Amino acid sequence: MEIKGQDADYLVGGRDPIAGSILTSTSRFLNNPRFRDVYAQMGLKRDGPDLPGAFLIPEINRAIAEETDFEQLFAQLAVEKARLPEFAAWLEARFVSDWSAVDLSHCPEKSLGAAIRGFMADSGMEIDFMFREEPANDFEYLVKRRVQNHDIEHIVTGLDTSPVGEIALIVANAVACFNYFDTEFAGQLSFQTMFLASTSLMRFNCHYPTVVPAMLEGFALGHAVGMKQKQPLFMIRWEDWIDASITEIRTHFGFEDGPPPGHWDWVHVAAQG
Repeated sequence: MEIKGQDADYLVGGRDPIAGSILTSTSRFLNNPRFRDVYAQMGLKRDGPDLPGAFLIPEINRAIAEETDFEQLFAQLAVEKARLPEFAAWLEARFVSDWSAVDLSHCPEKSLGAAIRGFMADSGMEIDFMFREEPANDFEYLVKRRVQNHDIEHIVTGLDTSPVGEIALIVANAVACFNYFDTEFAGQLSFQTMFLASTSLMRFNCHYPTVVPAMLEGFALGHAVGMKQKQPLFMIRWEDWIDASITEIRTHFGFEDGPPPGHWDWVHVAAQG
């Protein structure tokens, strides 16, 4: 419904934007053609079977990198490292793992190790993907461990790999980061994932409205999981928990707010086409 008359005047404040020869804004993100285009694509496109859901991720990362002040980011990280001894110790340890080389054969059924073993066998995928090279600095190490832990976080939280579960896990991670770090640094760490979460909600509302209630539920459950964390999820060393049961892990870390198994399975079909 078009907004007209006094209501429209109220909303625009009785002002017209300054006219210019080209599109310009005080937002550097809006001024970046790549960022502007890929954000619109992700928010307005349909999810067809012709391309994988992650098809635009490389372009999204390029757009974000173009608008990231890495000098400022590294400075913020240094401040947080000095402020948070636990975070500093985690960075200094530089622990990484290669799950394909970890012996999971002894892990009992219903344990995390068994779940990881099953994931790799059933999917044919490796837990460790992307960013395989040696981290050159603290930030690259942080990113590497986030990626190494991602699929395991789906397993332990119950926030599954459905389109809704992916966003729920994004929210859980963002909440945990904002509760642990300074807001400016947390915003940097959550930038790419907030890009995905916000555009996903708009895309579903445009084309798959039956999924929107589930998406809002995912936001709520992800928030509940994130609020219970004492540190960001990427700092947890899951390699130390391979013999523990999923139930034990969920109780220890407060992951009980995740949905029942299969709760969002229907979204795989409902949010495509």
